[in-house]
Amino acid sequence: MRGILSAIPAFPNWLNCALVAALYFASAWLGDHWLMLELEMDSVVWPQPGLALAAVLLLGWRVWPGVLLGALLAEGWQWHGLVAGIGWLKPASGIAAGVLAQTLLGAWLVRRHIGRGNPLDSFSHCLLYFVIVAAMTLLGALIAVASLYLCGLLPQKLLVMECCLRWLSAGCGVLLFGSAFLILHQHGWPRVERETWYEMLAYFGMVTLLTASIFVWWHPTMDTTYPLDLLVLPLVAWAAFRFTPREVVLALLLIMALALWGTRHGGGPYLGYSAYSTLIIVQTYVGILTVVSLCVGALMSEQRRIKLELGRQQEQLEQQVRIRTLALEQSHAEVLALSRVDPVTGIANRRSFEESLDGEWRRARRLGTSLGMLMIDIDYFKLYNDHYGHVSGDYCLREVAQAIRSSVRRPQDLVARYGGEEIVCLLPDTTEEGVACVGEAVLEAVRDLQLPHVGSAISAIVTISIGGAAVLPRETPDSRQLVEAADRQLYRAKQQGRNRMVIADDEQDRSTG
Repeated sequence: MRGILSAIPAFPNWLNCALVAALYFASAWLGDHWLMLELEMDSVVWPQPGLALAAVLLLGWRVWPGVLLGALLAEGWQWHGLVAGIGWLKPASGIAAGVLAQTLLGAWLVRRHIGRGNPLDSFSHCLLYFVIVAAMTLLGALIAVASLYLCGLLPQKLLVMECCLRWLSAGCGVLLFGSAFLILHQHGWPRVERETWYEMLAYFGMVTLLTASIFVWWHPTMDTTYPLDLLVLPLVAWAAFRFTPREVVLALLLIMALALWGTRHGGGPYLGYSAYSTLIIVQTYVGILTVVSLCVGALMSEQRRIKLELGRQQEQLEQQVRIRTLALEQSHAEVLALSRVDPVTGIANRRSFEESLDGEWRRARRLGTSLGMLMIDIDYFKLYNDHYGHVSGDYCLREVAQAIRSSVRRPQDLVARYGGEEIVCLLPDTTEEGVACVGEAVLEAVRDLQLPHVGSAISAIVTISIGGAAVLPRETPDSRQLVEAADRQLYRAKQQGRNRMVIADDEQDRSTG
């Protein structure tokens, strides 16, 4: 919603002012012709004060000349035939000044105490809006009555009655038409599904039928005058529960139009009273019905808004929970992966090796395949550490481990640090020949590193010793026997001079250097 400007500009927008003045005059003319009970009587409801307040709230302070001009034209048109000469200008000017004063006061109070939003969007704001409307229209009625009295057009004994009539007419007009302009400006044309359109058509048909039955077709006597006008309240409450405040205010306008038309033509529950009493009763009925209906509509609108906000917050919370859950799962996976990786070499650690060995052992036992292993040790690694330092020792260990991993190419093969400078290769579905082939590739990969080792007794570069073994898990009771077999062959490789590989065979041991 466009709000009021912080200060009155020096040059108002005359196009908007002219439009507001024209609409004000037209609404006053229509009210005098369509919203009265009898000729020569005041209108039951004045739509023009509601139009003036909505115009200032929606367009800003800059349209105040349009409000003043429209009120002056409307009151001048009403009084020029009643007062000779230009005497009509005095009461018209006084009443127009009262209209402007009440409009500016109401707009200022709304913006100061409610804000720039729609005052009918929440229950508390709606109640405050009603108090503001009562105060502003009372001010306008007092100024109008004072102007008429000072001009000699209103006797003293009619001051209170005229003030009450003007207060009720203007107050009901602002409550009904002003609220309608504000709500329709906010909600606009309904954009709903076809089923909702059918429900709305059925609803307004029921409102028309019930209101016409009470106020148009029913002609009670003094003994059968029942308060059937209260039956429309459940229908208005239905609009508040099922639709938006837009449908509530449209239903109110429809009920008011049918009630006035039926009462004017002799129908409805308000027969048998004087014209003045009937006018007061109809005004009171319209005012109370409008207040109750707008309060219920504001309450339901607020509840729907709170429900939507809670749903949005719940969706955001669920999204945040999903994000946090994914982050925790990712962190858990990363921690789990780190717990299986040796921090020095970047290959799997002993825990990961033992878990993989257990799983591959059960798999090979189930499928009847063989399982191979290489046990690798860096030759004279302690002397390397003593000569080059532990930092260089870690570098050497990491380079050797990466070279071994790059030479073991199958995805199912596992390279892990077993402990110290020992590295193991777990080779599923691999016989002794396959173990020997992989071992040869590992030996060549480490030699190709050409890492200097002045403390080695067998070579000027870093070398490794390998012990290999392959077993059939179906014929072997325990996986530890595979590890022990590979470890025995590693011991034999060291005894035979290091920088070589020894593979266990059922028939004979094969050595390669």
